[in-house]
Amino acid sequence: MKYNIIIYLLEFKMDKIDKKSIDYDQIVEETLRLVVKKSLELVNEEGLPGDHHFYISFDSKNNGVKVPSELKAGEDDEIKIILQHQFWDLIIDDEKFSVVLSFNGKKKNISVPFNSITSFSDPSVGFSLQFKKDFQPEKTNKEEKILSNKFNENKKQKFNAEIFSLDAFRSKKED
Repeated sequence: MKYNIIIYLLEFKMDKIDKKSIDYDQIVEETLRLVVKKSLELVNEEGLPGDHHFYISFDSKNNGVKVPSELKAGEDDEIKIILQHQFWDLIIDDEKFSVVLSFNGKKKNISVPFNSITSFSDPSVGFSLQFKKDFQPEKTNKEEKILSNKFNENKKQKFNAEIFSLDAFRSKKED
C-alpha cells in the first residue's frame, strides 16, 4: 500500500485566529456619523428650520476632501464651515457630502467625506458631536468580499502542494 503525504503550506495571521470582540467604539463612531448624514439629508429635503445652523469641522488632509486651495493655506489642518444662509447644491451620498459655499463673494464647491469630520454642532439647540481623528469605517461586506477574493487568489498562486512517497524511506519487508 502506498502512503502519500500531501504537504500544504498555509499562511495564518494570528489576529484572525484570536476571538473577535465587539468594537463598541467603532459602532458608536459610525452611528454618530450617521446623525450628521441624516441631519444634512433633512436640510436638503426641507431646508434649515428656524434658527438652526450647522458648524462642521473636518480634517483637510483626509483623503477625498476637496476644498479651494485658499482654505488650505492656513497652518491648521482643520477647517470649519457653517451651513446657515448661503449654501447651495447640497449633495449627500453614503460616504461624503458636497456643497457650494460663498468665500469672499465667490461660490466654491467643497466635498467632505464623513470620515474626515472632527466635529458637528447646531448651536441653536446646543447640540454638538466630537469625532475621532483618522477614523476609518468598517469595511462593507462588498469590500470584504473583494479583499477576501484577492487574498484567496494570491494564496492559490503561492500554494503549491507537493506529493512525497514514503516508500523510498521504508525498509523492505518480505512477507
